[in-house]
Amino acid sequence: MKHISLNTLLCTIVVASIAIAPCESNDKLITQTCSKTPYPSQCVSYLKAVDASKDVRDVPGLGIIMAQVLVLKAQDPKDILFVLLGVGKRPDIQVQLKTCLESYSFIIKTAMPAAIDSFKIGKPRLAEDYANTAALVVSKCEKSFNGKSPITNENNVTHEIARILGAIAKQL
Repeated sequence: MKHISLNTLLCTIVVASIAIAPCESNDKLITQTCSKTPYPSQCVSYLKAVDASKDVRDVPGLGIIMAQVLVLKAQDPKDILFVLLGVGKRPDIQVQLKTCLESYSFIIKTAMPAAIDSFKIGKPRLAEDYANTAALVVSKCEKSFNGKSPITNENNVTHEIARILGAIAKQL
């Protein structure tokens, strides 16, 4: 039976500690950042669901990831609205559907790319403004249906993520 030298054992412990430390610090960063948002547990879930968040080492990086999550989550209601407009079975709500579709297109194509750029250039207040605007237009979409839109659940999720993103940006 081979004996493990003290040096080998110490080297193994040091290497293992170095390998584990980034994960612990990243988890701590995510937890600390998300604890300052209106939906802490959802924030942690959204961030940890993205593999790239494992490599993020600062709050602006988490903001960029959350903006990307918002783009992905906003695509579902946009697709639903597009289908509903194409079917045209409810002419009584076509105006609201079109307005909501435009709002989601704005979030996906304009607001979130601008928020991401704002984080990258060190202008978190702009990112916060874009996030708050996204939350506002989603709320207006839902209100145009008196709180009973065909995408109420999706609106609620998108609004939640936008508020989380705004709170992340506000920390900077």
